[in-house]
Amino acid sequence: MTGENLVSAYVSDAERDAEASVRPKRLEEFIAQHRVRDQLDLLLQGAMRRGSPPDHILLSGPPGLGKPVSVEALVLLEDGSRRRLGDIVVGDRVITRTGEGATVTAVHEQGELDSVRIRTTSGREVVAAPDHPFWTPEGWVKAGDLTDRDFVANVLCPDLVADSIQDVDEYKLAGYLIGDGCTTNQVTFTGGDEDVLADFRSTCDRLGYRHNTRPNSARSSLIRISGLRPWLEEHGLLDKNAWQKRVPEFVFQGDSWQVGAFLGAYFACDGTVSRRGRDRYDVVVEFYSVSRGLLEDAQHLLLRLGVQSRLKLKRGRYQGRPHESWRLSVTSQDDVARFVQRVTVTGERGRRLAEWAPRRDRFEERLAADRVASVDAVGLQECRCLTVDGDHTFTVNDFVVHNTTLANIVAAELGSGIRVTSGPAIERSGDLAAILTSLAEGDVLFIDEIHRIAKPAEELLYSAMEDFRVDVVVGKGPGATAIPLDVEPFTLVGATTRSGLLTGPMRDRFGFVAHLDFYAPADLETLLHRSARILGVPITEEGAAEIAGRSRGTPRIANRLLRRVRDFAEVRAEGVVNLETARAALTVYDVDALGLDRLDRAVLTALVDSFRGGPVGLSTLAVAVGEQPDTVEEVCEPFLVRAGLLARTPRGRVATPAAWHHLGRTPPNGTFGTDAAPVPDLFSAQTDQP
Repeated sequence: MTGENLVSAYVSDAERDAEASVRPKRLEEFIAQHRVRDQLDLLLQGAMRRGSPPDHILLSGPPGLGKPVSVEALVLLEDGSRRRLGDIVVGDRVITRTGEGATVTAVHEQGELDSVRIRTTSGREVVAAPDHPFWTPEGWVKAGDLTDRDFVANVLCPDLVADSIQDVDEYKLAGYLIGDGCTTNQVTFTGGDEDVLADFRSTCDRLGYRHNTRPNSARSSLIRISGLRPWLEEHGLLDKNAWQKRVPEFVFQGDSWQVGAFLGAYFACDGTVSRRGRDRYDVVVEFYSVSRGLLEDAQHLLLRLGVQSRLKLKRGRYQGRPHESWRLSVTSQDDVARFVQRVTVTGERGRRLAEWAPRRDRFEERLAADRVASVDAVGLQECRCLTVDGDHTFTVNDFVVHNTTLANIVAAELGSGIRVTSGPAIERSGDLAAILTSLAEGDVLFIDEIHRIAKPAEELLYSAMEDFRVDVVVGKGPGATAIPLDVEPFTLVGATTRSGLLTGPMRDRFGFVAHLDFYAPADLETLLHRSARILGVPITEEGAAEIAGRSRGTPRIANRLLRRVRDFAEVRAEGVVNLETARAALTVYDVDALGLDRLDRAVLTALVDSFRGGPVGLSTLAVAVGEQPDTVEEVCEPFLVRAGLLARTPRGRVATPAAWHHLGRTPPNGTFGTDAAPVPDLFSAQTDQP
């Protein structure tokens, strides 16, 4: 490894495909789950000999590691505000694929993961793990599988619950000051359009701010405003130059009328409207700024009004020097027409828009297509994922985001195609009918989280699974007619982590039900040798055993740790993953001998040191480690309980003797560690009370 490529923003194709390459493609490559693999092999071989699709398959197993996105991505909340994914907490209401709000039920810390940056032709971008699914016209597609032929979804006109207390004039004032205002010294506004100047003065009058106007040049005037500095400071606009300006937070919490007032005032200052004669795009609406962040905010607000736009870098010269600025363009004539309808612009630009406004040529839509421009590896990024109630989707940086290895193996063994969707995405029976009727003979239909499929769609699925036929009802009331549609013979593969939530009729229609278990260390060692061979990493038996013992019985964790140990071996060792290298690397990454990370050990340490082993309530334990109760319960406890380090009892959480020994402590006498009285709670009874 040379000094040139030791640290590089670029990676080879082999490295970019590392995550995908270590996943098994055929059944013979699938390691462990021996019972399930043998049963599945018999099912598929028998079906192929008969020349018919195999029985429907239900896969049940423990949850995976989630679908992580960079903690810096902005999540759209139901109140219209946007918040870093890293700051989202349980209970927040986020906007889903349907444009409606749903509650975050769990937050999962994923640590640093190999990630990719997705850029689209609209100028948007987001960083996510390669296996994080994005919603496309073809269904869910993993980030690492996206190409420049794919389109990802943006949510148009989400159903927000506006909670702003600001007057609409404050939105206009913010738009004017961001456009042509100066807040770094004296607060002033400069303009050459008399209608815009008059509207700005009227806005200040209604809000109670005094102002004074004087000539600024032969074609412009300058308005000085008094008493505005406290308002500017409150909303983060004070002392901001052109490169630092961003849309104030309160604007995101406004309704469509207030957002339109802000954008109209801003466009009256920094917008242009032009015509291209008889070219493809007749009317073009554009915003200009040297602040990319400001135009990213404006692009999001336009999407809230149903207007798509494209953000591009513009290079030129200013005062004889090279100059870079950003341009936000609305070119589709339907989007221009929506802009004119929903954004009120004062002055010459407003009159020109009204005169040139094109007519609408499309119906209202909920989702907009945004074409992928590039997908590039960006190395390790801090990631997080959410569990969201309802359809399990949310939006990050305006993209709609939402495990499937065995389903792909089934399709590969049969030599057939595969369609991938999820239970929460199928809201109506018509959605499912469209998918079923598009399947070719022998195709595999994979439905993730099948226990969340809507009841009407589930009932439609019964006849499709048994008779390969669906009945679509056309019309309503006495005139309704059921039209039978034939479905090509197919194989349904359903996946669930909560098989108990499946209805009896649905579960009984699967000809093969498999429960996937956690992997044994010996199986993980075999998997690690295979992955190391694919990645070109020399690994010893002892090195593989050390990584396998710390992988929590999960293949994805094993592959992730292997890549991190590989990095350590190449930089600080001799490039070989042996016992010493694996131990040293995993110590650097804070993974101990049992696979516990920092938070797991913090929970056990608090339980043993602060509460003498328990019992202690979940909320108290969570406060002691500085985390949310849901994080402790959903992220830490499942593995700690499975590893025999923690017990859940009716009186609270208790550290087992194994937990004491793992922390190097000696447990007191008693079954679960302490003979002291338990930590009292609200319902503890006093023996001396009558």
